[in-house]
Parts: sequence; structure tokens; C-alpha cells
Amino acid sequence: MNLLILFLVLVSLCLSKSNFLESDQRDISYSKQIDKLLKKLDEQYYHEEKEFKYFPPSFYQKKGLYSSNIHGNAMDKENGYLYHLVRQYIGCPDSNMFVSNFVLSALLDCAELGTIQIDQELFELTIDIILEFRDKNQKQGIPSYSFWLQQLKNETWYSSPINLEKIANSMKYMPQWVKTLLDKMGLKFVGMSDMIIDAFHLPPDADDSSVNIALGYRIMNSPFIKQSIKDKWIRNNYDVNGFYNLLKKYSYKPFDTSNSSLNTIDIRTYFGFNEYLSQLNRTENFQLFTTWIMSTDDQIEKLIAIPSNVNNFDCSVLSNTLFGLHYVLINSNQTEFDKIFDQELQGLYLNSTSIIDYAINSQIALNHPDIAFFYYPSVYDFYWFVARNVHLLNSNKQRIQNSLIKLVANSLNESMKNKGTEFLLNNTKLDKNGNIYWEEFLGVYNNKTYNEDTTFSTVMALNALLDTWTISTNQENGTLIRIYDPQTPKNVTDTIKRGIQTLLKENTFSQSNQNAFFSGSFKSVNTWFFYPMNVNYYLNGTVFDPHNPPVVLNEQVAAVRGIYNQSEYQELLQQKWFGYKPIEEFLGYNYDTFSYPYWSSPSITLSMGMSLLSKYQSVKSE
Repeated sequence: MNLLILFLVLVSLCLSKSNFLESDQRDISYSKQIDKLLKKLDEQYYHEEKEFKYFPPSFYQKKGLYSSNIHGNAMDKENGYLYHLVRQYIGCPDSNMFVSNFVLSALLDCAELGTIQIDQELFELTIDIILEFRDKNQKQGIPSYSFWLQQLKNETWYSSPINLEKIANSMKYMPQWVKTLLDKMGLKFVGMSDMIIDAFHLPPDADDSSVNIALGYRIMNSPFIKQSIKDKWIRNNYDVNGFYNLLKKYSYKPFDTSNSSLNTIDIRTYFGFNEYLSQLNRTENFQLFTTWIMSTDDQIEKLIAIPSNVNNFDCSVLSNTLFGLHYVLINSNQTEFDKIFDQELQGLYLNSTSIIDYAINSQIALNHPDIAFFYYPSVYDFYWFVARNVHLLNSNKQRIQNSLIKLVANSLNESMKNKGTEFLLNNTKLDKNGNIYWEEFLGVYNNKTYNEDTTFSTVMALNALLDTWTISTNQENGTLIRIYDPQTPKNVTDTIKRGIQTLLKENTFSQSNQNAFFSGSFKSVNTWFFYPMNVNYYLNGTVFDPHNPPVVLNEQVAAVRGIYNQSEYQELLQQKWFGYKPIEEFLGYNYDTFSYPYWSSPSITLSMGMSLLSKYQSVKSE
């Protein structure tokens, strides 16, 4: 341990301390800042292929993708500087499609707003790689996508995160003192990775698939993307209806009486939304989009499994699912529209909107973001995901004829322009120079902050406000401009303006561009399995005692089937589950006895910053 501390001290002497609030206060132009961000973003691009090597140490990276890294939210009681260094600089590079999808979308924003010219060669290479993530277990053309690339075994394609698997396999041969050292560093989950390696074999999901669909439709409609890229995307993603049939097949159906797992849901999800679910009309055929495009019944042992073996729903994932669907519905001809948007999908669409509205207008975003946004620690992710739906619908109002879509547009507008905006405005902070910013939880604990996610949080909060209150419209030269809603309150426009000025400071993006863009579902002490259940069995079919069993996550199914009466559920919350009483109060993401992995990508902060500045510099007032 002493050697580790010495090493980290040396690192700290070589690295400038990241401090958002002490950045250079000189203002620079939009074009100069965007140009700087584009250059920084290029540094995050994998320009060459690399293989994983134990010696000399080298991580796998897929040429054509943008970087992201898996970090650990290590924390001690004092929130010491050494743990800040662990959070910032110790990570595992990860080659996934999700980050690159968002980066390409942001680059499209900039091109359409006239602030950059897209490098068509690099853009096409990234598209080529993203297309490799399509789920090869599905028929050709169905745009079902996996977070990681797949490998073939026993005639089944399964997702395989190479770097994680190599590290997990190496842990099998590591002496105990190495695992103890990792524990002391706040990285206990790394030492345990050999025990949970099967959890890495994820099914395709609605999140990756839907953002791919949204990006694809944007590419198809963009005059700034060459035809060869459009042709490639459509050749691989032409059966959109087949994808929505999969989402319908694996949706959550709590009142389903067939002998299947589709009427069950993760016990943590049920706890977070028990009040909403208890009020459902039991005579209606309620369905809801789920995260994973698979059910417990369809898992393939040792190859493809849902994390914790039971599906869930996440309001951020639901927002992205709607985003992809909105692009499909807005851009389909009437024949395609009628084929895809059948009665079942309409119900899923309305119910998902209702859950999103509930998350915005209730206290769940404050009281239990860890469960409401299962895979997204940042609440600003969620608000922006909803806001970009609002912006898309408002910008295409003249093209929307369907009454259900109009209803959803009105509902999401109502939520984001009231409670959503209120949340974003109420969470602003001021630095010593009077600059407005936002921050979340990375490095914020015990009355200390290292401003690790401040730039990211500021970028995302401003994107959410701007997308909520502006529409896009075409100019004669083919580029877009933004126009404020005439009803935009002055405190909103003032806050956006002051926040943008903060991001135009000379060295804002030279400080920390870290973020907790997404994570696994286990990210706080609240997200362990200490909640009521009525489904409790091992995968071999043996039932276990739900009150005091051993925890064997990969082998157990702990779920809620159907809907509890609210009074009964409240009584069950007084009991112990897995030997512990439910922790009903959210204890925060920073907890000195609990560390968990999250994905951080400076590529996201930089590209979203470019998109934001491009949007704002184009704003015109009516």
C-alpha cells in the first residue's frame, strides 16, 4: 500500500490539479472554442487498432470508435486527493458503440448548424464499425444492437467486452494481496470480476438500438453526409418493423397471465415505481418498453444473460427508445407508419410517455435517481434525453398529423417546460466570479469538490434547457438555425446565456472533462437486492428463501410478478430481504464503503459541448 501511495503522490506532482472554478477567465469566440474542442475530440478517436497484451501492457481498442473508460467511484471518508486521482486516472478503456453513436450525432448537429465540416472518411469508418454491433442472432436488416461486439460460440453470437474479460480472467490467478490492494484503492469490484464474468455477456438492448435508429434517420436526411454512408446504413437496418416487433415481444406486461417471465420486473425497479404501478387499471392491457431485448425465459446459459437475470425499465432508456421511434414515425410514409405503429405499439408509446412524465413531475428524480435512471447516474442525461424528444417534436409540428403523437408532444412539453425546467434552474451554482455552472456527484463528498463532472454537467443541463425551449428551422443554404419559443421565460434565456458564457472561458474544457455518462445498475447501496419479491428461485429451478438466502447474483432470479396492493407492499417493506431491511431513503452515489464502476468519456463532454455552442450561436429570436 505504501508503494501505491508513493506512486499516486508522484502522479499528483506531475498532473495539474483539475479545478473548474480556477479556469482561465478570458472569453473566446464560439468558433475558436468549437475548433479547440474538435481538435481535442480527435485525440479521443481510435486512429489505430490495438490488441490486448499482458506484457507490455496494452488494452484492446477498435479503430474507428471514440474512447470511453470504465472507472471506479472510489471514495474514502475524507474524500482525499489520492482517491480523486484514482477516479480520474485509473480506468479500463472500453470499445463500445454507444459513445461513438452520440459523438456522431453531435458532429451532425454542428455540421447542420454550419460550424464544422464533417470528415466524411472518419465518419464513414465509425459507421462501418457501429454496423458491426448489430445483433447477428437476428435476421438480416433488423436494427437490434448490442453495447459490445459479438463473438460466435456454439452457433450463438454473444457480446464480448475484450478488455473486461481479460482483466476478469487474470483475476483468477492473482494472489490475495493484489485483490486486497485493489480493495484499498476503492476498486474491490475489479478484484471480484472473475466471479461475475458471465454478467458481461449482455443481450442487445433498446437503448443502443434506438439511438442507432435515430442516428440512421438523421444520416438518411442529412445533405452533409455522402450517399455511400447512407447506403451502408439502410442495407443493415431496413427491417425497422422487425425491431419494434422485438420490443413488443419483450415488453413488461404485469397483468399477463401466461406462464412466462414477461409479467415480472426487477425488484429494485418495482420499489422505485411501486406507487405508480399500484394505481394501474388491472383491466387494461398495460405494457411498457424494457431495457433488454430478451426475457428471463430466453436466456442462454453462459452465453447471453440479462444482468441479475430479470428485465427492468429505466426512464432514460425509455426516453431514448421514444427518440428513435419519433424519428421513425416522423419520416415514414403512411403505409410504413400504419404497419409499424399498430395498436400494441401505440399502447407502449403512451405508457412509456406516462412513466417519463411521472419521473419529471414526481420526486423520484430527487429521491431515487439510482433506480429511476437505472443505467444513468447523471440526472442531466435524463433531462436532455427528454428535451431532445421535445425539440424534435416541436421542430416537426407541421409534419405530425397523428393525434397520439400530438398528445405525447403536448405532454412532454408540459413536463419539461414546467417541472423539468424548474429542476434545471434550481440546481445552478455560482463560482466566485459569478459564472453559472452545474455539477453532480463525481468528487463531491464530505464538503469537498474536485469539479470532476462540472463541465459535463454544465454542458448537459444547458443542452436540456436549450432543446426544451427552441426549435430548429432550415435556412436557404441548407443549414439550420434555432429559434426560441416566444413564451420562453426571461430567467431561462438569462440562465442559458450566462451558462454559455461560462463555457466560453479560455480553459474551461482544459480542466476535467470526466463524466458518469452511464453505469451498471449496481451503483449505490440502494441498488442491492434488499426489496420485496414474490419470485425467488435459482436458474436451476430451485426456490430459495427470499428473506435470508446467500447472494449469488448470476444464479438467482429475484423479481416481482404482477402488481401488489399498495398496503400489502408497504407491509412487505418492513420485512428483511436477503437478510436486510429495505433502504428506502436514497443515500447518494458517494459512499465510502461502496465503490462501483461507471463509464466516463471525455469524447461525450467535448462533442456535446461542440453541439451546444453550435446551437446557441445560431439562436435567433422571433
